[in-house]
Amino acid sequence: MTEAHVGLVGPEAESAAAVVENAGGTATVGDARSVLDGDVDAVAAFAERALYALVRAGLSPETPVLPLNADPVADAVTPTERDRALRRLVRGEYDSRERPTIAVEARRETYRALSDVMLATAEAARISEYAIEACGEAGVAPLDTVRADGIAVATPLGSRGYTATADGPALSPTVDAVAVVPIAPFRVECPNWVVSLPGTLTVERDETDVVLLIDDADVGLVRPGAPVRLSYGEPVTLAATTED
Repeated sequence: MTEAHVGLVGPEAESAAAVVENAGGTATVGDARSVLDGDVDAVAAFAERALYALVRAGLSPETPVLPLNADPVADAVTPTERDRALRRLVRGEYDSRERPTIAVEARRETYRALSDVMLATAEAARISEYAIEACGEAGVAPLDTVRADGIAVATPLGSRGYTATADGPALSPTVDAVAVVPIAPFRVECPNWVVSLPGTLTVERDETDVVLLIDDADVGLVRPGAPVRLSYGEPVTLAATTED
């Protein structure tokens, strides 16, 4: 990549602009939407929140993103590696690694999650009931119904984040599957699952308000009986500047 135009999003974006320009690139600093509207060749996301904002703003697979300080992203750059990674991004010295996302249809809207999708009770320590449908040999079919504080569906990238703290499985980045993990289930022996999409989550009981969370964003309440439909979304391309 010669004279790369690099977008910078997040809390360290201003200080990183000089690094990009000293390496021969052009830097654009701004919020996720304005940076992507600037026709950049690549983008650097400083912190997990910036990475999620880029996905919500419509980050395409053709625009590689360098994640910095974005745990639990496996290819995230640490603070000590920041300047070196930015210089390599400008020079095009990185590996492109596609990561799947989840496309969500709910509340008469469409969303895209990089890490996870969750239904959770709006009040702490309240339980609701959730029906899970997943893709099987004969198509989408009922998988289980669980009573829990919530239910989360994580991509391979997201499986190293919140669902890992709920004893969910860690998925390989190359697995064509998602992890479905109940959060604080009523049944002690309640399992979690690794399934393929498409699938559906549904709130089964009108006992307490349930919210829909897409990555780090609360997008609103979900009515009982209203399906939350999940399928594979457009992937995100990570720029990996470190050797395996």
